[in-house]
Amino acid sequence: MMGHHSLGTARRLVVAAILCVSLILAASQAFAAAFVAQAVKTRGDIRITRDGGDISCSMGTAVQLGDLIRTGADARLRLRFVDGSILTLGENTKLSVDLFAVDATNKSRTVVLTVLEGIVNASAAKSGESKFDYQIKTGAGYSAVRGTKWIVSFRQALMTVYVLNGTVEMGGNAGGPPALINAGQWGSIDAAGILSPVQPTTPELLKPVLDATSDTAMNSVPPSTTPAQPPIPLPQITPTPTQPKPPTRANKGNQGGNNNNSGGKGGYGGSGMGTN
Repeated sequence: MMGHHSLGTARRLVVAAILCVSLILAASQAFAAAFVAQAVKTRGDIRITRDGGDISCSMGTAVQLGDLIRTGADARLRLRFVDGSILTLGENTKLSVDLFAVDATNKSRTVVLTVLEGIVNASAAKSGESKFDYQIKTGAGYSAVRGTKWIVSFRQALMTVYVLNGTVEMGGNAGGPPALINAGQWGSIDAAGILSPVQPTTPELLKPVLDATSDTAMNSVPPSTTPAQPPIPLPQITPTPTQPKPPTRANKGNQGGNNNNSGGKGGYGGSGMGTN
């Protein structure tokens, strides 16, 4: 009886262990599938709304599919996506991660990010896929790229796109043909979804936009979880006193004269000036 009881207990423990491992693997796979980016630089107050909850975003925080990211006043956030793309959020910006799908088998990549408000500076990693669709949308329209650096601003229902490198396709919600914006140009879409003519970007126009998404003075090193070590003091150089040589017949008679020269040359680190 004891043998059967022990065998049954062992079987139950094995089954329980297998279930635990299966649950852990399933959770890990689900997290891996949802993980799309990581915070690599931060400054100020940054919050992420996820699954109905609200969490703080700091260095190293993982960004998942479906997250809504918000930056506060004077805040900055730089994200590095799993495909190598970089996105910097300026202050008072809201961004949702709507779609991020990479299919290595079919060589396709589809990314859709929505700027609900604010400004972002994006650098899409160059694509070797046969099908590549990388979009940053707003309530007024969309911008689609392929290996490009560009800035998207959405303030007071006006969408503005500044292209720094490459080419961006911009289309409005009102329909009509999209516009191509090349490096050194900008365009906009109004609240009605109507595109403005593409115009050249001037340094005076571009500077405040670049400043708004600058990631300088941001935390780029994760905060330490261990107490800081006290600084190690530098070794102090202490001169070794010179031992007087025993007098000889040649200099014995000069001992008295030398005693009057205490204000001559200084010792190790001395100034060489006598005492008045």
